[in-house]
Parts: sequence; C-alpha cells; structure tokens
Amino acid sequence: WRQYLRPRLVPIHADGRLEESDNTGRFRPTVFVLSRAVCSFSRVRLTGKNTKASAAAKLGVGFRQGYNEAQTRLVKDPGDPLQASVWSWEGDFECRNGASVATMRILPETLAREALTDGARLVRSIDGFEGQVWREGALIASRWWPAIPAGREWQHFLRAAQAPIDEEGADAPVPVDTPFRSDLPLIDTEPSNLQLTFAPARVAATAGCVLAMAAAFELSQLLTHAGTAAANEARIETSLERNGAAIDARRRAVSSAAGIEELAAVGNGKAVIEAFAAVTTEIPPEMGRIRILRVNDQLLEARLIIDADAAIDTPKLVSRLEKNNILSDVFIERQNDTTISVKATVVFDPSADEDSPSLRE
Repeated sequence: WRQYLRPRLVPIHADGRLEESDNTGRFRPTVFVLSRAVCSFSRVRLTGKNTKASAAAKLGVGFRQGYNEAQTRLVKDPGDPLQASVWSWEGDFECRNGASVATMRILPETLAREALTDGARLVRSIDGFEGQVWREGALIASRWWPAIPAGREWQHFLRAAQAPIDEEGADAPVPVDTPFRSDLPLIDTEPSNLQLTFAPARVAATAGCVLAMAAAFELSQLLTHAGTAAANEARIETSLERNGAAIDARRRAVSSAAGIEELAAVGNGKAVIEAFAAVTTEIPPEMGRIRILRVNDQLLEARLIIDADAAIDTPKLVSRLEKNNILSDVFIERQNDTTISVKATVVFDPSADEDSPSLRE
C-alpha cells in the first residue's frame, strides 16, 4: 500500500522515448525523470538565502547554457545554503508522444536516484553513464558520458572535482545500478511544478472528476434508498394483507363463537384465533351446534351437539379441519347419539410470533 503514497516514475530517454517503468497506480501523480544525457549540471554561489537569489542563479545558469526555453532545478547544499547545484535543460524538448517537457513535472535523473554522502562513483543512467563526486551529502561534480569513460577521462574528472585519485587504478570504476528514490513527495513544491499541478486546466479536470465521483456516489445512494423504500413498501403491503386476513379470521371466529356455551383459550393469541376460525368455519351451524370449545396451548378440544339422526362423514371432516394447517392430528369420536368430541393439536411456531399476545380467558 505504500506505493500509493508516492508518485509514479516515468523515465524520458534522450531520444524522447517514454519508458513506463512503473505501471501501478495510474491515478497517482506522475514524475517524468529526464535523462542525464539532455541535462546540464552547474555549481553556483548564491548572493543570498531568499528566493530571489535562487531565481537569479537559475536564470543565469539557463542563459549561460544557451537554452531558448531553459528550465532549471536548484538544490542547496545541506551544509552551506549559499552553495547550490543547478540542473538545466531545454524547455521545448519534445517527447515522442508529442508532449513538451514544459508541460510535465520534470525531475533530472540525478535527483531522482538515491544520493551518496561522500565519495565518487560511476552510475549507469537512462542513457549512458554519469560520473559523480559527493561531499557531505552535496553533489559537487557531475559529468555524463555515452559510454564507460577511459581511465584518463575518469582521472581528469576527479582532478577537476578535487577528489582523491587512485594512481594505481588506471581504469574507471565499475558502473553501479543506483535505484530511483522511494521518498519522492506526491506534490512537488518546486514553483514551476506547482504551477503545472495547479494549472487551471488540471484543476478543472480534477474538479470535474471529483464532481463526477460525487454525482455517482449520490446516484448510488439514491438508487439504494429507492430500492430500500420499494422493499419496505412491499413488506408493508404484505404485513397489511396478513393483518387483514388475521382480522377477518378473528371477526369470523368471534361471530361464530357467540353461540358457544363454554369457550376457553390459553396460549398464543394468533394461534388460538386461527384454531377457533378453523373449527367454526369447517363445522357450520347446519351440521350441529358447538357447545364447548377450548384451546389450552397446543391442545384443542371441541364438543358438538347434533341431531340424533344426523349422519357425520368423520374422515371428510378430519380432512377439512387439517387442511387449515393450524390443526393436525385431528381425532373425532362420537360419544353418544347427539354428542361428538373433537380433539386436535394446534400447530404454531412460538418464535415466529413473539409479538403476538397470549390469551388467558
């Protein structure tokens, strides 16, 4: 995850070719590393510590290098803020993709690679090789070669930098592969790069992306709320239908139970009402008169008074009572010529109707 806290590095070769060396995080800020082959290096003495002195030094270096549209990068020495290193390059240098480096966040290759504290080294660069002399964390000398320099060229470079020379070694040192820095900030505080970062076109594009993302988020929230509202509406309608059916069943049960001499109920209110409704519906008045109807939790008992010569189809009545799903194990017994006993089990799930009141009457 740390790679997303630093910019993406894209090297630019001397021929303008872009090298996609880091393909992760396309939406991270991009730093274009300009080949040392097209950068010039200078050492300057500043006239002061303010920004005007730095700007004057960069302007002077660009003028001396003879660039038409010079771009520069100045880095002060850690131990002496009046001494600085300046890299300069042609601002209208075009890449193969048609873009000019003047419109890019540019960092000279030397500054993009890990630094040295003290000593001399030959670095393998994007194009060719760069000789470097470091002293107390500051780069005091730099020279670029298209190929590994001969021993004499290397020694001349060290003498010009007033660096120690190994008289026994006639050849240049073995080039080292120095990796790119991993501590580059997401936003460059260099004024020219800040202007690129906060250019009106980029700010407008960024604002457009932010607004588009905000609109997409709001749309997703709206769709989510709409879906939730539709689901809630469907649940309400289902609840109303169920409650309406329960109310109708209760009315029918109460109406039918008005003529029952002995009525008792203990248990889940909804189950009792449905059991009463099942019995009073499937045993109509023309079949006989229900004299006793009791529900004690899951046990239902009923006593039916019929005419002495009435014929009751017991299996059919059992099937009719059990089809309601509220009654099971229905048992019907004819006690005498005018009395029929009905017993059944009231089927209900107590956990599914925790909100239903209990009846104890």
